[in-house]
Amino acid sequence: MQVLFGGTFDPVHDGHVMMVESLMRAFPNATVHVIPNHQPPHRASMASSEHRLAMLKAAMDGMSQAVVNAIELDRSGPSYTVDTLRAFREQFGTEESLVFCLGADAARAVDQWCRPELLAELSHLCILNRADQRVEIPQSLSAYRWTDELCEMREIRCGLLAFLDTPNVPVSSTGVRELIAKDESRLPVPPKIADYIRQHRLYQDA
Repeated sequence: MQVLFGGTFDPVHDGHVMMVESLMRAFPNATVHVIPNHQPPHRASMASSEHRLAMLKAAMDGMSQAVVNAIELDRSGPSYTVDTLRAFREQFGTEESLVFCLGADAARAVDQWCRPELLAELSHLCILNRADQRVEIPQSLSAYRWTDELCEMREIRCGLLAFLDTPNVPVSSTGVRELIAKDESRLPVPPKIADYIRQHRLYQDA
């Protein structure tokens, strides 16, 4: 089983780390691929892909189940999820269980993605959801079949949708960049990341 967790990670913060930890607990025998976008289609990144990758590797250091996967950085042009899932299918085969994970906010905007109707043919979908919120599933994801048993995703290759309740961590990359621009010394990021940001003077003009 391969679990995919992507994002801009600009920068990676404590909330991202807790999400990965939640995924490792939810899918204890899976490899969790943490995938930084190369060129997000709907937003611009502030730090270079090289800096974002280096920070992500530092943040995931010591998590034996998590792998920082640069698959989208190695591909030119915008980072489309459907292309990434196709690449995983080519690498791991047609029968491997793939679980694509995304946050509740991203799930609401899936209709704006490239070919979202193909996702159910390529992977399962796990929506990372705070316990106090519920997400209305977009029409483009209607091909998925709901399940409340994550273990069921191991038995078949794709097509299931589930929610995973995650800790409510009030932090965002935008908020971290704003704190850096204000020269705040305490940041909601792992200590290694705070050191890296200071060393390379990232986000000073955020």
